[in-house]
Amino acid sequence: MTSILLISNKEADLTFISTLLNKFVSDCLVITAQSGLQGIEKAKHESPGVILIDIEVPEMDGYKVCNSLKSDEKTKHIPIIMITEAKSDSISHDERIESGIDSFLKKPFDEVELTALVNMALRIHDSEKEAVKLKNQLQQARKMQAMGTLAGGIAHEFNNMLFPIIGYAEMSMYDLPEHNRVKNNLKKILKAANRAKDLVQQILNYSRQDDQERKPLKVQYIIKETLKLTRAWFPATIEIRQNIDNACGPVIASPSEIQQLIMDIFTHAHHAMKEKGGVLEVTLSEVDMDSHESPSGTDLKKGAYLQLTVSHTSHGIEHKNMEQDPHVKLRAQDKGTETGLYGTDDIFQIYQGTISIDSDPGKGTTVRVYLPLTHTRSDKIPTISAEQPFPMGHESVLLIDDEEDVLEMMHSMIEKLGYQVISRNNSIEALDTFRSHPQQFDLVITDQTMPEMTGLELVEQLIQIRPDIPVILCTGYMEMIAEDNAGSLGIGTYVMKPVRISDISVKIRNLLDQK
Repeated sequence: MTSILLISNKEADLTFISTLLNKFVSDCLVITAQSGLQGIEKAKHESPGVILIDIEVPEMDGYKVCNSLKSDEKTKHIPIIMITEAKSDSISHDERIESGIDSFLKKPFDEVELTALVNMALRIHDSEKEAVKLKNQLQQARKMQAMGTLAGGIAHEFNNMLFPIIGYAEMSMYDLPEHNRVKNNLKKILKAANRAKDLVQQILNYSRQDDQERKPLKVQYIIKETLKLTRAWFPATIEIRQNIDNACGPVIASPSEIQQLIMDIFTHAHHAMKEKGGVLEVTLSEVDMDSHESPSGTDLKKGAYLQLTVSHTSHGIEHKNMEQDPHVKLRAQDKGTETGLYGTDDIFQIYQGTISIDSDPGKGTTVRVYLPLTHTRSDKIPTISAEQPFPMGHESVLLIDDEEDVLEMMHSMIEKLGYQVISRNNSIEALDTFRSHPQQFDLVITDQTMPEMTGLELVEQLIQIRPDIPVILCTGYMEMIAEDNAGSLGIGTYVMKPVRISDISVKIRNLLDQK
């Protein structure tokens, strides 16, 4: 409802203007004040859409009230209409402008003029509020972009630290007999380091602002890993229960969007339970809409759906207040905007699914997410056993990385696979080495993020010298590089840091065998 503040000590004016506004301004609430100081206090407390003030009010005149309101951060954006006996008075033209008055209303009142001025002032106020909202959204978007960039840098540095831990643990493990106690200890170190690697990737995926390709995806792993993250920042007073059916089929989705959705639901649950604690229960199952009624308030097509149910005990939230809850936001990346989590339009448009909500004040809230299952089989990532022999070779490799610890470890790793390795910790030096003996090398492995010349820039120079040289690009943060366009950039393949010996051995051998 639109609120209008009317400041005047003249009862006749208060009655006439209030009646007129209620009659001609839609959804209007008139608030009155009979002195300048009272008007200032009500303006700060009520935040009206427009203020009408008589030029002559007790305690301080209308111009002083305007000066006070326009100098206050809370009230300076509110349009002010001055009520006067004449459009010009004793105050000078410059003083009237400096007072911040937006328009004048002359007595005796003209109903059309009064209504027009008030409606125009309200539109101005609404436009300014929208401008402030857009400015805040832009600031938030820039903040999130900065966070994504920072996360990329942190991921790169952290992966460089993990790289030697994983690499040396793997190489040492394979030098020891099977039942050696030290080998078992190394396996535990490797397991912990790989969990840290996965955690870095989760944080990176969550903070990235760019869209990811949507493809067949089984969401069980994402839910479980997100629950691990959630446990770390949920207080101990919140119990987490999960019932994840591993047999559930895949949906067409991107990992980052699914994780964003799950994290937003969990964040809402945290906000609802953080003071008194409670139970968060997460269930994943399949449901067939051919044999079940569609969720209340939804319009799902018949077929098989993945149903993610998140229930939490809390005081519950009135359904009408859901959209206003600032702790519940779903970023619709396709639109570059934010919408309420429980507005089903975005989910329906992106995934042809929906979200339903049941909230019972005093008992708790249940959120159900429905995503259509796909008949397409998920891409199965081949896993290489830690005990499986690595493919080896004898070819010559030029290795480039500006991190000394990483370079030394990778040099040892690739030599262990049988290859002849020449290492350089500077991309300029590496280019000079390659230019001097371009036929000496069978393969180049280079880091991406390096001073003076990045990996991609180095690759561009290398293929000008020798177009057929195979290249593997190592990076800790995939921002602008995608496997689909790696070939067009002169890259044979790429590996994410920290690199495992099992991964790099297969990629080296495949690339050399293709040649």
